[in-house]
Amino acid sequence: FVIEMEVYQQELLKKVAETGAERVFVAGDDDETARLMVEFCKDRSLQPMFDEGEDRTSKDNSALMTLTHRVNMTRYALDAISNIELLARADHLIGTFGSHFTRMAHEISFTRGGYRTPPVTLDVHWFVNP
Repeated sequence: FVIEMEVYQQELLKKVAETGAERVFVAGDDDETARLMVEFCKDRSLQPMFDEGEDRTSKDNSALMTLTHRVNMTRYALDAISNIELLARADHLIGTFGSHFTRMAHEISFTRGGYRTPPVTLDVHWFVNP
C-alpha cells in the first residue's frame, strides 16, 4: 500500500502552517517523485533543498541486489549518510517509518533532543489508523 503524493503534500502544508517553515528537504528513492515535490514547494514559495546529482534512486536500489559492480558504492553511501544527517538536523519531519532513512534520522534526532514538533509518519499502520 502506497500513500498518495497528495497526502504528503497536504501534511507538508499543515506543518508549514503550524510552524512557519520555509525550507523543505526533499529526498526519496524515486527521482521523479522527488522532482514533483520540489515543484510543489516552489509553487508555494517554499525553498526546497534537493540534491539533483544524488545517485540514490530506485534504479540504484534495484541494481544493488544483483549489479553492485555498476553502482558507485562510495557515492551511494555518502549520499545516504548526507540525507540521514540532514533529516536528523531538521526542525520538523514528515516521512514514513517504513523507511530506514526516516527511522535512523528520527533516532539520531531523538538522541540530540528531538524535533521541534512531533514527527508526522505517513505509514499505513500509524497514519490510517492512529
